Amino acid sequence: MEKSYYSLRNYKKELILGPLFKVIEVIFELIVPFLMKYIINEGIEYANNGNIWHIIIPGLIIILFCILGFCSTYVCQYFASIASQGFGTDLRNRIYQKVLSLSLSDVENLGKSNLINLINNDSNRLQLSVAMLIRLVIRAPVLVIGSLICSFIINVKVGLIFLAIVPLILLILGIIIYFNSRQYLKVQKSVDGIITYTNDSLNGARVIRAFNTKDISNKKYEDLTNDYFKESKKANLVAALVNPLTFLIVDVAIALVIYFGGNLIYKGNLTDGDLVALISYLNQIFVALVVVTNLVVIFTKAFSSKKRVDALLTKEETIKNNPIYKDIKIDKGDTLIFFDNVDFKYENAENNVVSNITFEIKKGETIGIIGGTGSGKTTLIKLMERFYDTSNGSIYYKGHNIKEYDINCLRDEISLVNQTNVLFNGSIKSNLLMGNKNATLDEMTTALKEAEAYEFVNKYDDYIDHEVLENGKNFSGGQKQRLCLARSLVKKSQLLILDDSTSALDYITDFKVRENISKIDDLTTIIISQRTSSIHNADKIIVMDNGKIDAIGTHEELLNSSILYKEIYDSQVKEKEHE
Repeated sequence: MEKSYYSLRNYKKELILGPLFKVIEVIFELIVPFLMKYIINEGIEYANNGNIWHIIIPGLIIILFCILGFCSTYVCQYFASIASQGFGTDLRNRIYQKVLSLSLSDVENLGKSNLINLINNDSNRLQLSVAMLIRLVIRAPVLVIGSLICSFIINVKVGLIFLAIVPLILLILGIIIYFNSRQYLKVQKSVDGIITYTNDSLNGARVIRAFNTKDISNKKYEDLTNDYFKESKKANLVAALVNPLTFLIVDVAIALVIYFGGNLIYKGNLTDGDLVALISYLNQIFVALVVVTNLVVIFTKAFSSKKRVDALLTKEETIKNNPIYKDIKIDKGDTLIFFDNVDFKYENAENNVVSNITFEIKKGETIGIIGGTGSGKTTLIKLMERFYDTSNGSIYYKGHNIKEYDINCLRDEISLVNQTNVLFNGSIKSNLLMGNKNATLDEMTTALKEAEAYEFVNKYDDYIDHEVLENGKNFSGGQKQRLCLARSLVKKSQLLILDDSTSALDYITDFKVRENISKIDDLTTIIISQRTSSIHNADKIIVMDNGKIDAIGTHEELLNSSILYKEIYDSQVKEKEHE
């Protein structure tokens, strides 16, 4: 499977030309000390004899090389910008597409905050690493190797001093990279913890205030940030050694060059210009290694981010699409869904969430599912949509094992209205078009009317172009439910699942919505509800209790055969009488 840097495949030209222009700039930089050496050794002497052109011409060449070097650097920066920005964009798209391809269990195991961190922080670090790869990575080794060669050309003995310091610094950098790459993984884990808790706190802000637990929340947040501080401190302490150690080694090298160079000048084996050129090359090595020290920090962080991103991109999806069947047509009254002795438990869980589930749903039927909290009602829906696969037993869809039915086709044929109402930032229209991107204005209006949302939407001056804020916070709970229902109805699917999706509606509106839905031809409807009034007209009602089916039948049959159903019904009737 393609890993993170696979996104560079479209930027081969930039990856070649960018470093090439950087090498050209380095070549100009390496020639300059030789010109300075010539000016000091010969140019000044010629100038003293009245021939100043031996200084002016080399000086003009140095200026020309500086201009050409600047142009080469600019071109390199241009290619680096294109490649890094394009790489980052492609990588973020791939991460997002991968996240959407994962099953619910995969997303829950990875953690939402971790995934957000991957899309934002980790992809940004990798994007920066690509920019540095093109701009600076090739520069440092070419400059160091070129300076070493030039130092040997000038004087072999001094060149050996140069040669001795480079492996020493590389050894230090290697050790620091090894330790810091591991430490930055711990830092990233701390960041994930902070993001997760921040996300939970913001979503549960009202709960924190209602229970007056601000002090406890603050304390936990402080503990998380202190943990991040400790881990970051360890990483930074190791990284902080890079520059001082590099400076120390280079300073010692400069002192040795001056000492041995001075003796060689005294003995007549080295000129003043040679010594100036050697110190210039040593400074170039020093500057290159300083850049490398900064690159070490950048690439160490990028390396830890790469491991995290690669782990996501190469992760095998739990729910795999192995389509044998798709777009199968069945007649009204034929079996649409059949649960055959189904068990299911979540990953790493000990007990089943649902057990021994067997029932049948025919096309065109209205099915009600009722039961206490945690009885497994919503789990049945997750299995129908293949958000999860069964642990034991089989589910058949249109006469075939659901695992053999094309998963995209399956979900196109099902409309789900979750118990948690989710509206996306944009407009009412953009939210409705998520259900059917080709829906006409008339179709969207019809869906709004069927969901009993038309009355309040029609009051807006901009109608369906009315703005929807983040998570639909500019709508009431009942309005959000009706808009979500309209989005599912505009999809015109074969199976409509209402997962406790009218709980925020009053009894009259709830009744009208169900009545409207019942008029849609050939629509199979599954209604999960805590209200017996919402499902009493269903063709079949499934009563769930502790993950098992307690009873199946019509409303009248269950009142006589199911003690649990009768208890629920009686309690709600008495509740209405007291209202």
